[in-house]
Amino acid sequence: MTGTSAPPPYPEAVRPVGIKDVARAAGLSATTVSHALSGKGKVSADTRARVRGIADALGYRPAEPSRVRRGGRTGVLGLVVGPGGGDPAGPVGRGYGGALAAGAVAEAVDRGHALVVMPGGPGDDRWTGVPVDGLIVVAPVMGDPAVTEARRRGLAVVTDGRPPAPEHSRVPYAHSDMEQGVRLVMEHLAERGARRVGLLTGPSSDAYTRDSEHAYVRWCAGRAWPATVERAGGGEPPLDAARRLLASERRPDAVHALHESYGEAVLTAAAERGLAVPGDLLVTAMGDGAPHPELTLLSRSPRATGALCVTLLIDVLHGGRPEPRPVPCALLPGASTAVGGERGHARPVPAPRTA
Repeated sequence: MTGTSAPPPYPEAVRPVGIKDVARAAGLSATTVSHALSGKGKVSADTRARVRGIADALGYRPAEPSRVRRGGRTGVLGLVVGPGGGDPAGPVGRGYGGALAAGAVAEAVDRGHALVVMPGGPGDDRWTGVPVDGLIVVAPVMGDPAVTEARRRGLAVVTDGRPPAPEHSRVPYAHSDMEQGVRLVMEHLAERGARRVGLLTGPSSDAYTRDSEHAYVRWCAGRAWPATVERAGGGEPPLDAARRLLASERRPDAVHALHESYGEAVLTAAAERGLAVPGDLLVTAMGDGAPHPELTLLSRSPRATGALCVTLLIDVLHGGRPEPRPVPCALLPGASTAVGGERGHARPVPAPRTA
């Protein structure tokens, strides 16, 4: 993360909209509104439709059954994979989401809670039917619908990664320390002789991508190095973007890719051009699964991030107002930056795997 000041503490929980709020807005009695929303009683079709429209506009949701709410808590935490999970170059692509969930589950169980993992992409609100005490949203995007709905319900919520929307700036979050991570990988490449490091990224607008790009540009500027960012368009195969990057007039002597599948694409593009890796081109990539035999990976430690998200959420449930917490990245060396790599012979590489 950058050196910007931390956002203000998490606010008091927003009170859920109730029957009386809808009745007040509609100018009707609470009993009439209750009948209109439940389909019971003698209420005209026009009144029923008007009340339901007002309830939807206010964000009213029926109360959870008393059997769930007994004691005020369910003992269940939710983890929602948000819209950012749809992008193969995004932070919840292959490996990351599963490892984060595993860390979150282990921490939740250790703290006496259950944790349920749910989808929450665009137009997918299935998670709203699951009674939970609080919510962890993975890779929130601008105006993230899961974060928005959770706050409207007065549900405790934390995120994996800084929520980019200004209206969500007070939501607590755990985040990968991309300032530290990018510095780690750039210094690794510089120690191996690189002086023109290109960045291969994707179309995602989540905080991880933006913070990585900003940290890369700042690092290059601090050493008067050229900063070359190649971005794959939405739906574009990463191999096409990798080919463009390696075909540029001043070809980079190293590439850092913001997803493991993008790193694999760079290896394939290099082989097509007869470039030896690591002899002619050094390659690193973000990767959060098992170590990759062909790639040096920068891991964001997803299991630790998942555990930290649970810790923050339980703190909020107990009345705390936790500040954002960073998780350091770790370098996992691989063949793509190995010392003594042979020059002049392209290394055979597998075809890029789908994320």
